[in-house]
Amino acid sequence: MRRRRNFTRAIGVLIAAAVCTISTSLALSLTTFSTDASRRNTYSGNTVESIDYLFTQQQTLQHMHVKDHDCNYDCHRRDLLTTLSSFICLSAASPALAAGPEGNDFEAPMNGLTRQIRTSVVKGAQVIDKIDSRWERFSDNFGLGDKRNQPKRNVIDAGGNERSKKVFKSESNNGNVVMDEAFADNLLKRCDEAFLACLKTQNIAAISKESLLQKINDTTNLLRKSFFKVSSQVNAQEEFNFNCYIHFRVYNEILVNEKVFFPSFLKDFESSVGKLILQKTSLLQDSATKTTLTERLTNSLIITDAAATLLQNKGIIDSWERSIPPDDDIEDWATTSKSTTTDNFYVSSDLEYSLALNGDVTLNSQLLLQELGYRLYPSFGRWLVHEAVLQCFGNENVKVNIDDYYMDTSYNSNPELFEVKQVLLNIVLERD
Repeated sequence: MRRRRNFTRAIGVLIAAAVCTISTSLALSLTTFSTDASRRNTYSGNTVESIDYLFTQQQTLQHMHVKDHDCNYDCHRRDLLTTLSSFICLSAASPALAAGPEGNDFEAPMNGLTRQIRTSVVKGAQVIDKIDSRWERFSDNFGLGDKRNQPKRNVIDAGGNERSKKVFKSESNNGNVVMDEAFADNLLKRCDEAFLACLKTQNIAAISKESLLQKINDTTNLLRKSFFKVSSQVNAQEEFNFNCYIHFRVYNEILVNEKVFFPSFLKDFESSVGKLILQKTSLLQDSATKTTLTERLTNSLIITDAAATLLQNKGIIDSWERSIPPDDDIEDWATTSKSTTTDNFYVSSDLEYSLALNGDVTLNSQLLLQELGYRLYPSFGRWLVHEAVLQCFGNENVKVNIDDYYMDTSYNSNPELFEVKQVLLNIVLERD
């Protein structure tokens, strides 16, 4: 009987060794995928190209390869980690199995085996992740690896054929353009008007213009010392960013106190502000001459550039970049009324392109408001582009959806060094 128990324990140790090795290899594969994906998602250089690459990442992963010596280097490092983690798992598993209870011949050792396998797999994955993370940071600090110094590949997966992306971008201001303070103040006035008007549509008339301004002044006096030192000089960009934070914080506090139904209010507010800004510009003066859907689509891309240029000239942003949709996608979108699926192909009725706004002066106020849990924040670029593009199509059944993302244009494996430098708008044109 004792020989049988010893034989059972020996078999359990061997099974634990095999399962730990296999499980650790699977954990390594997941870690490899995550690490390589993070390397490929390097937001450096032309970030509009990066986010387009991000949207087609799952397809592009199948066609990207690295140099042989880089592969060999990574394989050697992974093999070393596999060996170390397997040793750690075995060291942790064997004593627990050997110390199993004497009362049961088979059930107790197997229960201990399965429990220890799960524990060992988790510990092994944690060890691998820590080692790999430290190596990544070490490589970042000293610029190790040829892949870190190579120019970013800028391609779109097209059924195995690579085609270069096209991007249209502006020249950077480099701090040479002074903010138009009158335009900036007018933006906040339009926001006040839209906020009060949207409250009335929600049957809330308790907030008047005078009471709103009083709340804004009181909040300004309360928080200004927290943002600026008494002896410090504040430039126009910092002052506008602070004023945006104050206005939108007051807006959000009123919405919470009055228990406003937020989804419908947000939609009306963003649309109202976008229309009020458009009324003061001449962005849509040539839109009436466009008749065909293709012409209106082309005009919408031009209007997108014009809206970004307006914000740049007024000193709201430093520069901008826009991706150019492929001609095939434009043709498919213009000639297909709805998403079509057959046995051989699928044609989508959506057209996507991206607009990156670099150096948005309201960036800090946007982030701070969202960190406080508020969902209404100053996104003038998104509101302006949304209304301008929407009005380009007139009576056409076209929906415009824009999502904003906060990007760090430089890559580093240390998440503590993440710094938002860009607001990227993903614009989707959808046909009904």
